[in-house]
Amino acid sequence: MVIITFTANPSLDRSAPLARDLRVARLNRLGQVYRLASGKGVNVSAAVHAAGHPTLAIVPVDTSDPLAEALRRRGVPSRMVPVGHRARTNLSITHPDGSTTRFIEPGEPLTPENQTALVSTLLASLPGASWLALCGSLPPGAPVDWYVKLTEMAHSVGVRVAVDADGPALDAVISHAHATPPDLLSPNVAELQKATGRSIRKAVKAGDLQPAIDAVQELHNRGVPRVLATLGPQGALLSCEDGLWHAEPDPVQPVSVMGAGDAALAGCLLISTRTQDPALCLDRAVAYGTATVLKPGSEVPTPADADAISLTVRKLA
Repeated sequence: MVIITFTANPSLDRSAPLARDLRVARLNRLGQVYRLASGKGVNVSAAVHAAGHPTLAIVPVDTSDPLAEALRRRGVPSRMVPVGHRARTNLSITHPDGSTTRFIEPGEPLTPENQTALVSTLLASLPGASWLALCGSLPPGAPVDWYVKLTEMAHSVGVRVAVDADGPALDAVISHAHATPPDLLSPNVAELQKATGRSIRKAVKAGDLQPAIDAVQELHNRGVPRVLATLGPQGALLSCEDGLWHAEPDPVQPVSVMGAGDAALAGCLLISTRTQDPALCLDRAVAYGTATVLKPGSEVPTPADADAISLTVRKLA
């Protein structure tokens, strides 16, 4: 069954490595520049497609936009909805230690007519789907509770919903979780910290997972059935009706962390089409996310790449 992704604010991503540390206000020479159709949902669909599983990326983009050509080159099955303006272009710089500095454009506003066309396209695509992944930030003009309304729409036709968002869109999903919860919420450390107001980032970096554990359980207790929190090198947490789980990969030397969270969500959705076993879902999420950091730019892993990752899954509670 097809996994549909909805990317409200897609981008044409340019990424390049730095051979030496960034020198502010000085000349910095980049390595090979990668240009890729991107946005969280596009990345999820790309990883799902690389696994040989049916997927469809719904994207607001004109067919004459450079992003449309980049989508075609990437080979991601997509349905493009014309919006009358060009998509944003983002820039990511990968430092020698594998960390990434990103420069993100806000995106052009979506008019009410744009929104109606996108919803109509999504509604026509949903019947028979296994998952709908609502991914990324909302562009100017989109209602802050748009993901809540789309979740309700998908549930009305029996389609499960995963949300990977940030900012006001994430806040709206969480505030409506008791009435209209997504089936899966997938924040990273920064999003988890913002959503719960807990001090998480520094603790996780120091190896202390307790603040992240408390935050994940808080979101679960607020009505989200499954919370998958990606923690970078420390793996990921999964809180669900069967308890709390943690998976951690063996140490790797990252090439680029771009798209790791998107790949983790793809891995989780892929296995969730066959089983809801939390240990297996978390295993696949961390394997896919870790395999991604070993690739340059925003390249997505294959199932063989994920299978090559060594990791440990354990139940915490």
